[in-house]
Amino acid sequence: MESITITINDTRAIDGLIMASNSSKMTPEEYCKWLLTQDGKRYADANSYGVVTSAAFFARFTPDEYAGALAAAANTTEVPDPIGGAPTEEEQAAYVAALEAFTAIPEPTEEDITTYQAALDAYEATKIPDNQAEIDAAEIQNFEAAQIKVLLNELTGASKVALDDQRVTDGLALLVVRGLLDVHRPAEITAYDRPFAEITE
Repeated sequence: MESITITINDTRAIDGLIMASNSSKMTPEEYCKWLLTQDGKRYADANSYGVVTSAAFFARFTPDEYAGALAAAANTTEVPDPIGGAPTEEEQAAYVAALEAFTAIPEPTEEDITTYQAALDAYEATKIPDNQAEIDAAEIQNFEAAQIKVLLNELTGASKVALDDQRVTDGLALLVVRGLLDVHRPAEITAYDRPFAEITE
């Protein structure tokens, strides 16, 4: 069963739900959904439906998958120091001259503005380190490793892991994007034996 639809006809119950929804700044339907969701999750937690220990969660990974995640979390590098990135005296003087010339114009034309903007862009370009691409690549690599490390730390540090926890769903999606899990694996990792309704209409 993937969804439950209910109709409430008890007038006093409806009145109470309306008052409660008004206090919560929700519609009655939104409040009922929130209330039943909270109650349903409380019973699910109490009976360990969709909740596992941290160790049991990571046991759902294959050894290669888990090793890959650990390796990705440790895949950091040293960010190189900038090389260059400072304008020469000639470049500084050229920009100052362009600035003074521009500010001396009472009513700059579009051509004047374009000329000054080109001088400004050229000056700003002199501030970019010669190895900026290497710096950016190292920072991206460290950021991506940190994302995986935070995910692993949060989930290994939790005594219990709810399989529908946003950290789990987002984390598994991240591992898929990084090529550390096949696209079908998140559904397999978060699968569990669900209860069935003993009484149906």
